[in-house]
Amino acid sequence: MTSMSVDTIKANNERLKRYQALETHAAKLIGGWLPGVARWEIKKQLGYHLWEDLKHSQLLRTRLWELRINTPDRDLDPGLAEAIERLAVAQHDYEAIAGIYLALKTELLAAYRRYAANTYQVYDHPSVIALNAIIPGLAAQVEWANRVVRELADTGDKRRNVQRWLTYAGDVVAAIGGVDGDQPRAGFPVPPPGYATLLPFSEARRDERFTIQVTGAPIPDEADNMGWLLWQFSNYTQEMQAAETLATVMGEAKGMEWEFYFDIARHCWDEVRHVELGETRLGQLGHTVTDFPCSVGSYGWRQLFNPLIRYCALTYIIEADSFKLKHSSYQRYVALNDTESAQSIMYDIMDETMHVRFGQKWVPRLMERYQYPGELQALIDECRGIVATHAVSPAQRMAALAK
Repeated sequence: MTSMSVDTIKANNERLKRYQALETHAAKLIGGWLPGVARWEIKKQLGYHLWEDLKHSQLLRTRLWELRINTPDRDLDPGLAEAIERLAVAQHDYEAIAGIYLALKTELLAAYRRYAANTYQVYDHPSVIALNAIIPGLAAQVEWANRVVRELADTGDKRRNVQRWLTYAGDVVAAIGGVDGDQPRAGFPVPPPGYATLLPFSEARRDERFTIQVTGAPIPDEADNMGWLLWQFSNYTQEMQAAETLATVMGEAKGMEWEFYFDIARHCWDEVRHVELGETRLGQLGHTVTDFPCSVGSYGWRQLFNPLIRYCALTYIIEADSFKLKHSSYQRYVALNDTESAQSIMYDIMDETMHVRFGQKWVPRLMERYQYPGELQALIDECRGIVATHAVSPAQRMAALAK
């Protein structure tokens, strides 16, 4: 581009605002669907993608700040949020993934490439740098989704569902004038017959390889070194439930500032990494994650409560109470010269320290959002009682009762 009018600058700024908002909305929609995705490997990848989306949004918001747009969420097209709500009514995980990735994110990818190629290459080069930093990751996401949708839609009926849903999702994106907002607009399409939102999911889904149980595994005798090791690292794989709880907090807590979703997305992905921490150590010991019963009860009981209670119980009680056991485990593995286990536990301790700080930062803001009538300590005490009563993990219940 050889020249740029003031109107074009304003139009480009509006495009960047839409991009960052759509990245955030896509992450929240992934969060809402995360518990409803059964296939383990896909669930883990989605947990990473929702964090990657918020990182994309962060890059765009930083560029908007440089362009003197200090409040990127002000005066946004309300159709953006409505479009995401309409994409949420998918009835199958393969439809949800198709709509988010093959309709919305494919259009975002094309828009980023178009913007980077057509903007003023000198004056607006920081925008080009930001978009070029995002494009490879987003392209990899779309490629992944194409493969996953083909894998999941493995019957004629499922493939027809995908095609019908992609037509609908494409019409939803078109209804907001496309990703850039500069195309002719139309009314939002009517969803396929019988389609209504399944969110939030009351139960966390697992695929057919898992043996499902509600409760967690009992704590082994401390003298049983191998039993303790297998219990601890199979227990890490149960932290998928924490990731799913955090994902629902992202999807359900409306009206919070952008930084809240950024921190929750990081927290969610960390819990997915803890799952992989457990899987990695179990693999080194000759086991797979499906060798052990998979508990879903912790996710289930937390869904009985609103996002404030869920998040406070997780950060102020469950995670904060876990340090005693984790520090003693670290010392145990050091004494046994088990460096691999000791180092993995220490990385987890550092992550959990950050998560407790996230709770201290955001629980008071959630109290305002949900109009909690009491003081913070009253909420903490209430959540401790809830964990002590409802926890299906013996370690979590024991720690809550000990305080």
